[in-house]
Parts: sequence; structure tokens; C-alpha cells
Amino acid sequence: MAGRRRVRIALDYTPALRQRAGVGRFTRSLGTALIGQLDDDERLILWNAGPDETRRQAAVMAAGNQRVVRRRVPVPERWLTIAWHQLRLPVPVERFIGDVDLVHAPDFVAPPSQAPAIVTIHDLSYLITPEFAFPNLRRYLSQAVPRTLERVSRIVAVSQTTANDLSERYRIDPGRIAVIPNGVDPMFRPTDPDEARQTIARLGVREPYVLIVGTIEPRKNHQALLRAFEQVHTANPEVSLVIAGSPGWLSESIMDAIGRHAQRLPVQHLRNVDDAALPALYARSIALVYPSWYEGFGLPVVEAMACGTAVITSDRGATAEVAGDGALLVSPDDTGSIARAMAQVYGDPELRARLIEHGIDRAKEFSWDAAASAYRRLYRDVAVTARRFQPNGTA
Repeated sequence: MAGRRRVRIALDYTPALRQRAGVGRFTRSLGTALIGQLDDDERLILWNAGPDETRRQAAVMAAGNQRVVRRRVPVPERWLTIAWHQLRLPVPVERFIGDVDLVHAPDFVAPPSQAPAIVTIHDLSYLITPEFAFPNLRRYLSQAVPRTLERVSRIVAVSQTTANDLSERYRIDPGRIAVIPNGVDPMFRPTDPDEARQTIARLGVREPYVLIVGTIEPRKNHQALLRAFEQVHTANPEVSLVIAGSPGWLSESIMDAIGRHAQRLPVQHLRNVDDAALPALYARSIALVYPSWYEGFGLPVVEAMACGTAVITSDRGATAEVAGDGALLVSPDDTGSIARAMAQVYGDPELRARLIEHGIDRAKEFSWDAAASAYRRLYRDVAVTARRFQPNGTA
């Protein structure tokens, strides 16, 4: 790498500190993988708004890596959001973090910057399934995302489905979009059977069971799964349903339905499952059932496949793309379709074994190391291109 100009990459680490799942997990996983790959001519600036936690978190991630720099913007995140994306004040992020060569916004909207920027778009659920989006968030993203898309140098979509949605909904030239799929954490892999049984016993889970993982919110379609499970249970009373996830927005009616079903059916809700226990929870299940109305990627699908778990998922959004031939596809608005798929996987060991085999192979195509390598190539391409268009700029 000798002779190349240094590239200073500013990654907004704020989501990693405020969100355990979703974009928070994406940012932490990508940041960790990037740190493990940085060359001598690369610097990663992890910055966050609000609490002074980036220094502590980044120190753990970097383990003394001199190629990582920590910066904190001493302004609450909410104030920055109002200033940058509602009042549209043109205060560049460099005012707080110093000069950089590129800004990476991992959470839909990018701050004003003097350096070129890229943004990661995880889905367009606020446009495609607006009835499932929090109204204030829907209004905010509907205004802020188009402005970001106009301003940034490149756009990253986490799936081809999301890239297609961007092109269709915002009339974006596909050449401006890079498709970089998310990775799957190495901890998601086939688990030692004895260890997995011990973990399941500690969680108090009744076997055999089907599983859904993710935030409890309308878009995930828990209500249809509960109705489908009721049909399955009639013929297979030994099977239980495990719902792993914390309540999200508009979850009250879903939580009520879970409670009602749990009074007469073997339905168990695990509100907070440690990440370390998730591989065992996946591995011991009959299948992950993920009948979401819309996903831009669908990380639980890949996690389950990597753990050697059969997958039943929606034929809408990106989950079919991500699963490939490693899943049975169902219509999210057809309860009977979901019930039949669960009964099939439970009653047909050969089908289940085939799904597991194909799923393990498919999951190998998703890694954070591969994602980080693709992002690093994009960072350098954007930064070098910007320099060429600067007065006296050299690559």
C-alpha cells in the first residue's frame, strides 16, 4: 500500500450506542470488521453525538490500534437532527470532528459535510409499508432521505431488492448505488448439541419449538404467525412457539395477542435474549419462521441459516433474495400458507435437512469481513475521485 495518499474515513458511530439491534448492530459489526482490516494509510474516525461513550467503546474495539481515532460531538443527537435535517443549517460535521476525506452515514441520513459522503440505506419501509411506520419517523425520513440521496456521492443498499426500491421510488441512477450485503457475526454457527440443550434449559424453553426473532412490531407479522401456529398446534400439540424480541412501537395489541394465546397454547415470549444465547436458540428450533411484510435485508434469516436452522420466510421484500434456496417462502397475508410450511418442515425430516444444508451454504456468502472490504474499496474510490476534481488534486 506504499505511496498511496492517506484516507481519513469518518463513520457515524452514534447508532451503535443507542440501538442494540437493527442499525446499531450493523454499525458495531461493520466498525469492528473495518478496524481489523485498516491499512497504514487508512484512518477510521468513529464519532458520535451526545454521551461520551465512543472513546470507551472504540477503545475496546480497537485494542490499541493507532489507526482508529475517536471523536465526540458535544451536542445531543436530537439537537443535531433538528439543526441539520429540519432547520437544514449548513454546519459541516468537520466543525466538530476535524478534516476528513470521506463521511459514512450508516443510518439513512447524512450530515452536512465538506468531504464527500456515502449513505447506507437499509430499507424503504417508510414508503413501501407506511402503515407500519411510526408517523413522526415516516415524516422525518420522507423529508430527510431524499435530500441526503441528492447530496451524497454514492449510496449503499444492503440488498438488490433495496437497490431496486431506491431506483424505482426515487428515480436514482443505478450507477450511483452500490449493493453491499450485510454480514453475519461469526458467533452464528452450528452449536455443540449439549451446550445448546443447556442454554435452552436455562431459558426455560419447551421443546420442540418453532421460533421468531426480532422486535415486536406490526411489520414483523406476529399476529399472522400466532394464528398459523394455532392451526399447527391442533395437529401437533407437542410443538410450542417461542417469540424472542423486545416490544417495539405499536406493540400493545401484539403483546395482548401473545398473552391471550399463551393462556391456552404453548406460546412463550423471551423479552431479552443475550446475543450469546441466540445461536443455541436458533439451532434447537424446528425452524425460524419470519413472515415479515417487508424487509430490506432480514438479518435473522441469515443468522438462522448460519446456525443450521431451517427457515420459513416471506416472499416479499428482500428475505427471499437473501435466503436463496435455503428457505420455504410463504405469503405474509396467507395464514394457511404459513401454517402449512411449519407443518411441512416439522413433519418432513428430509425437507428440513435439505433446507438446513442449503441454508448453511447460503449463509457462507454473507460475512462482515467481505462487507468491510467492499466498503473500504468504495471509500477509497469516492475519496480519490473527489481529489481528482479538486484544484491541484492528486490521487
